[in-house]
Amino acid sequence: MKVRISGNSIRFRLKQAEVHRFQQEKEVVEVTAFGPAHADKLSFVLKAGSSNDFSIAYQFNTVTLEVPPRVCHAWTTTELVGFEETIDTGKGEAIKILVEKDFACLDRTDVENEDTYPNPHLSC
Repeated sequence: MKVRISGNSIRFRLKQAEVHRFQQEKEVVEVTAFGPAHADKLSFVLKAGSSNDFSIAYQFNTVTLEVPPRVCHAWTTTELVGFEETIDTGKGEAIKILVEKDFACLDRTDVENEDTYPNPHLSC
């Protein structure tokens, strides 16, 4: 899973195997380790929630985004490329999230594009 942060915006891009794992296991985790201790790691969790609302939380060095089941199902079983939502944190801030299927980059090698979705502009 690729994670891009810009201000109060977080973008998640998942390869095919990650989307499939999300569909099956209802969760995908990406961890960046800064050291051996648990406290030295930053984790991002994309999780199928049980509510009809999106939610995001930051706790114990982990950002957890919960997605409503109807959105999870539509995204993992159709050609839907992605979805976005602005989530009010309840603390006077809002966070914009974008979750997308990861398409092959036209200027990357096959190895770098491994397991990505075919780019619709490839035939152009």
